[in-house]
Amino acid sequence: MRWDFSDLPLKDTAFSGRPMTFIDQEPKNFLAAMMDVIAIETGNRTAREHWQQTQIDNLLSYAGRKSAFWRQRFATSSLRAANLDKLPILTRADVRRQVEMEGSLLAGERIKTIRHSTSGSSGTPIEFFISQMNMEYIDVRSAAQFFIEGRDLTLNSTRLRPEPKAGKGKHGFTVQIKNDALGSLARFMQGGKQKFIEYFHPDISALCEELEKDSIGYLIVHPHLLDTMLQSIEIEFFKRAGTAMLVPVAGAMDPLLRHAFVSAGIPVRGTYSSEEVGLIGFECAENPAAYHVATSNVFVEVIADTAIASLNPDAGRILVTHLHSYATPFIRYDLGDVGTLRKFCSCGHDGPVLANVYGRTKALLKHSDGRISIFFPRGKELAAIAKFDEFRIRQTDLNKIVLELGGRDTLTDDERSALVRLIRQHAGDEFAVEVVAVAAIDWGNSGKRLGYFSEVL
Repeated sequence: MRWDFSDLPLKDTAFSGRPMTFIDQEPKNFLAAMMDVIAIETGNRTAREHWQQTQIDNLLSYAGRKSAFWRQRFATSSLRAANLDKLPILTRADVRRQVEMEGSLLAGERIKTIRHSTSGSSGTPIEFFISQMNMEYIDVRSAAQFFIEGRDLTLNSTRLRPEPKAGKGKHGFTVQIKNDALGSLARFMQGGKQKFIEYFHPDISALCEELEKDSIGYLIVHPHLLDTMLQSIEIEFFKRAGTAMLVPVAGAMDPLLRHAFVSAGIPVRGTYSSEEVGLIGFECAENPAAYHVATSNVFVEVIADTAIASLNPDAGRILVTHLHSYATPFIRYDLGDVGTLRKFCSCGHDGPVLANVYGRTKALLKHSDGRISIFFPRGKELAAIAKFDEFRIRQTDLNKIVLELGGRDTLTDDERSALVRLIRQHAGDEFAVEVVAVAAIDWGNSGKRLGYFSEVL
């Protein structure tokens, strides 16, 4: 093992000017926190698992002391990580009930907490509490991934995020730029620019002009927006605009679209996360759609489910225990997603790996006979039939699928018939398909804007 900072873009003023000090406290603390995370996730497996079990014991003990809701679920005063599987599965309804009954379990602990909520894209939104530590972890863990993979720290970062208020901006989007993307490390290292673009029904031509103003670098974007943009531009645009890596968030990415970006020389590196527990995994650099579990943040289980076995006999329901969820505990929480879990990755990573991940809000369709199948109609296929600004597909019943096309007042009979045939090609002839033309899709307060989700899973 060799420690060497010669490849890091340290600033000329990186080191402290104070007596008997090497690095100023803020960047030093951030570097130390990153080292903790990297040591846990890439170090000795036995040490990691011992640490995780200890963290689960700590969380269980705290929840048992502070919460009548959790004491009732434990049904014993001596529940520990070793028999975690004896604990009932936690549902969204359970979380909602605990928060309504007790609020934040950190109340009175002199630890800053904030109220947070899910977008509601998978059903009724739920509110919960997160602590200051949870918020700081997000920044530390995101930065740590750059060091784990050896990513270029000097590249720009461009984040596109849907936001209804942005529709009032010129061309349907707003732009904010920070000159340094490294946050607490900015005093220590030289980083690229960080550009935030919030959009709502954006003018695609104007949006492309904005993206070309600065080299894109790391492009963090919803796959749904890519589907919309690629109705009028080619993937080569992203390469010309300096995209070094595509980081899809808040939705599943069409495998064919992924292949197209990779073929254009733009690697794709997704993340697997949820609003409730934060980061769950980072996509392996060598194995697409395989996620190295963020073991510094969550403990993951996959449990069998007969309905899922028809999709993949090795797959099951994904449960997560958020190791630092002291404000609102998430212990054996059912994400509504399915996947497979392996003990290690073929790339050499000696830690748990999630693969074949599909979710209730991503790419699954439930049939009336109980089967679950993959459902992934592409925006490009829809656009070949009818022009539109945006689309949304929902499974609203076991026998019904609704397709909404935004930016259209009406559809011709031929367009409507062709769209129904396309959806049935993907879903099956047993589904009734309703095609709705609307001036604009009502996304509500959801930040995910998923092209498809099931309301019955």
